Amino acid sequence: MIRGSKTDEVLTLLFMLLAVTAIICFFAVDNRMVFLICGGVAACLRIVQYILRFFP
Repeated sequence: MIRGSKTDEVLTLLFMLLAVTAIICFFAVDNRMVFLICGGVAACLRIVQYILRFFP
């Protein structure tokens, strides 16, 4: 995957949405499991994105 490609932009957008959702859940939801799931999925998505950048 090339930096700046359409796939890269979509993955970055998904990461940002999940990260913002995790921050909102941290302050708004009493159950911390929702925060951990959103944050964990966001982190895993970002790691996958970096791995895909190494293998074009």
